[in-house]
Amino acid sequence: MTTPAPEKSARRRRPSRQRDSGPRPVLRLGVAGWIVSWLIPTAVMGGLLLTLGFIPGLTDDGFLAPLIPLIAAAAVVVGIPGTLLVGRLYRHQLRPTVHILGYILVGLLYGPVVLVVGAGGLIPMLIPLIGFPAGLLLGIGRWMAQPLARVEHPDQDDAETLTTDPDASHDPVQTRDAKDPENA
Repeated sequence: MTTPAPEKSARRRRPSRQRDSGPRPVLRLGVAGWIVSWLIPTAVMGGLLLTLGFIPGLTDDGFLAPLIPLIAAAAVVVGIPGTLLVGRLYRHQLRPTVHILGYILVGLLYGPVVLVVGAGGLIPMLIPLIGFPAGLLLGIGRWMAQPLARVEHPDQDDAETLTTDPDASHDPVQTRDAKDPENA
C-alpha cells in the first residue's frame, strides 16, 4: 500500500507579490557633488603624500616619491570610472550609506595600482598605505557631498513642470485681490 502525497493547506501559501513596475525614485549627484566626492579627497591624499615627502627621514629611502604619480594614475584609472559606476549602479538606492560604502570600496582599489611598478621588494606592502587612506577619504568625500545630492521622483516630474507658480493652486482672482490692496 502506498501513502498518498501530502497536500499543502491554503494557509501555508503566500500570496504572490507583484513588483511595482512603475518608475522608481533616482538619487542624482551633480557635477559639483561628484567633484566634492572624488576630486577633493584625491587632492587631499596627494597633498598628504607631498607633505610626507618633506620629512627628512622618509625621503632618504625614496619610497614616497613614486607614490604621488601612482595616486594620480589610480585616481584616473580606478577612481573616475569606479565612482561613476557606483553612482550608476546604486542610483535607485536612496540611502547614502550604500553610496558611501561603494566609494570606500573604490578607494580601497587604489592600492593594487602600485603593483604596476612591480611586485618585488617592498612595493606590495604599499597597497594598504595607499588603499586604506584613499578609501577613507573617498568615503568622507561622498558623505560631505550628500547635501549636493538630490532625489528625483519620475512620476512627480510632470506635475512639477505644470505648476511652476507656488500660488497656482489658489484661485487666481482671490490671489490677485490679496496681492493688490486697491482691488480688495
